[in-house]
Amino acid sequence: MTQTPGAGPDFSPPGFAPCYRHPERMTGISCQRCQRPICGECMNPASVGFQCPSCVTSGRATVRAPRTAFGAILKPGGGNATKVVMAVLAGEWVLNLVSGGLLDRLLVMSNEAIYLGQFWRLLTAALTSGSILGVLMNLLVLWIAGRAIESELGAWRFVALYGAAGLGGATMLFVFGPYESGGYGAASAVIGLLAANAIFKQKMREDVRADIGLFVLLILYSVLIGFRSFGWLMLIGGVVVGALVGVVLAYAPRRNRTTVQAVGLLGVIMVCVLAVAVKLVII
Repeated sequence: MTQTPGAGPDFSPPGFAPCYRHPERMTGISCQRCQRPICGECMNPASVGFQCPSCVTSGRATVRAPRTAFGAILKPGGGNATKVVMAVLAGEWVLNLVSGGLLDRLLVMSNEAIYLGQFWRLLTAALTSGSILGVLMNLLVLWIAGRAIESELGAWRFVALYGAAGLGGATMLFVFGPYESGGYGAASAVIGLLAANAIFKQKMREDVRADIGLFVLLILYSVLIGFRSFGWLMLIGGVVVGALVGVVLAYAPRRNRTTVQAVGLLGVIMVCVLAVAVKLVII
């Protein structure tokens, strides 16, 4: 073996090389993917041999995360969007109480206000619940069913479904209700979630009896409280639009599923907007 004059003896074992991450450590093991030498600390067991940390990280990045039948990424925990919606509903009720009803006067659905150009009410009505019993009822249903629905849909689909159902309720009231009618829209949005969930369970061939119980309870309460103000029209709108969005989300083809779902959601929303526009033109 040749040796450079003046250099010390080479004690490195034959075939050993420094670890690519820890050059001071000699090793005879190499990564099965990139063939770089790795020490004991950098070894990650693979199906065959070991892999380096860089290859393990890149491999995880290329593996597609498992998804539900409706496109949501499966992950532990969740329910954050449901909790945010619940916090908004509770916060709106508290702020309205503190402001002496001012917030509700700005946000609730009012046909007269829509004719005056206050179109934001078509969306913000879904944030209003009215009485303390109303907000508690909505929070209860969201806590029982909302988190499960969100786990199947994911956050953005859940929020879009809630908003679309609320818009559907407000649209139904505006199109078919009298000029002076108005109402709180959170119940219509919540019942739209339940209608969509019934579609999801029907597709998956699951038992829907528990959802029907919540559905009937919410309808009975809302009809008894809001019958004279035509609030029941908002419930019908929430059910119809919630079910339509449920069909869009549940039966979108697996290929390009997210795109199809987004286009379908926009289509349902545009139908509501068109119905409001036609009503304004007719009047």
